[in-house]
Amino acid sequence: MSEKYDLIFSLGSFQLVSQLLRDLELQIFDFPFDTISGGDFFTRMSMLLLDCNNFMEQKNIVAQENTPIEGMTQYKDLKTGFIYHNDFNPQILIESNFPSVKLKYDRYIKNLKLCINAAKKILIVYVENPQYKEDDEDNASLVIEAIQKLKTKYPKKEFKILYAKNDEDVENLKVIELGKNAEKMSFNFYRKFSDMSSYFVDTSMLSMIFTDIELKKTFRQKKMMYIQRLIKFLSKFS
Repeated sequence: MSEKYDLIFSLGSFQLVSQLLRDLELQIFDFPFDTISGGDFFTRMSMLLLDCNNFMEQKNIVAQENTPIEGMTQYKDLKTGFIYHNDFNPQILIESNFPSVKLKYDRYIKNLKLCINAAKKILIVYVENPQYKEDDEDNASLVIEAIQKLKTKYPKKEFKILYAKNDEDVENLKVIELGKNAEKMSFNFYRKFSDMSSYFVDTSMLSMIFTDIELKKTFRQKKMMYIQRLIKFLSKFS
């Protein structure tokens, strides 16, 4: 039997997590952690608990010299470690570019606040980036602590954290209960290409953790979802 939530959103730690939630029709609106990478669970959860105040400040944003793709310019927040992949135009001075980028993220933050305020049962999804492993023991205690802080901040709401990490040594899905409202899942979803040259995230494997999860949809959400489906369909012919 599916477990239903009023709100499901990605805390990170990379862009594919939010995209997968959208593909599974578990997330509809744009939120601040969707398109950034970098920053660990503690940093992202701390930002959430602080209502995303000072989410980005111009003085902390710098262009990265070394990027995964040659010729691509990424920008990093030195304070949080957040990496902005496609938000800043490298042809424009950051002083001129920053206001429009910040305005966009302010809108995402407002979306998240409004959705949290309207929801009663909320699922937060965090998937470790397999390229940057985080400390298992520390993060287990951080997840438990985060649930307690969320309860204190939002006493009338029910939060659950779904934390997933890649583990090449685990053949089947391993689920660890971190208290009543948090689960840590370990399994191998980071696979090598057939030529063994590089890795990729197996979204079909990662999708397994959402098998028994469902998003309750209001009329407005159903309407938004229909529009998104239509746009996606029409984009195939453009």
